[in-house]
Amino acid sequence: MSLFGSLASFLSQPDVTKSTDTFSSAGKTIRIDRFLPNGGKTYPAVIALHGSTGMADSFASDRPARMLAAEGYAVFLLHYFDRTGTTDQPSPKEMHDLFPDWMATISDAIGYMSELREVDKNNTALIGFSLGGYLALALGATDARVKAVVSVCGGMPEELHAQGPKLPPTLILHGEEDRSVPVAEAHKVRDLAERTGAVCECKFYPGESHYLSTITMLDIAQRIPDFLRRHLNGRG
Repeated sequence: MSLFGSLASFLSQPDVTKSTDTFSSAGKTIRIDRFLPNGGKTYPAVIALHGSTGMADSFASDRPARMLAAEGYAVFLLHYFDRTGTTDQPSPKEMHDLFPDWMATISDAIGYMSELREVDKNNTALIGFSLGGYLALALGATDARVKAVVSVCGGMPEELHAQGPKLPPTLILHGEEDRSVPVAEAHKVRDLAERTGAVCECKFYPGESHYLSTITMLDIAQRIPDFLRRHLNGRG
């Protein structure tokens, strides 16, 4: 789709309403920001997962969530750090140790969403940045309710990768000069998808680091809706 076509499509989409709700995971109260189109329909669901800097990271901001919701998705920004009381950027050891708790919280979030009348519970995708990308890929590999995954500058935990799981349709977006999560981690996921016959689309950005430029973010903003349109349970 051309830039003008994308703009026309965006302008013609229904308004989006934001609200914040909570649900319970292992007895902990978890916040979740909801961005729902005002079309009065049932929409495919997208859970967005922030990176290790928490809700401060740009992928967890309102603007991309609203833009994606305007494309016809029920979008949810999940405060999964609420499960573990994490307030500062966790260390690598903390990320490893707390990873199962965060996975369980995302699983509970899928259950929470499936009860909402605005959500098509058979059409759920995960989008994750960095740590969130690891979580999205891990859930996609182990939870059949996840029908599509987008990983931005993420990877897959080594323990899970060694089991050779099959992913749902997956989009990998990664900077080739990433020093926080080396692009080799994304290559491993791509190679796993090829070995297991999973659908996997990749875009590697030359010269880009872990924190992507505005130009690259604009490209990503078009690639993600296009991918979801084609692969989220054949919605396209």
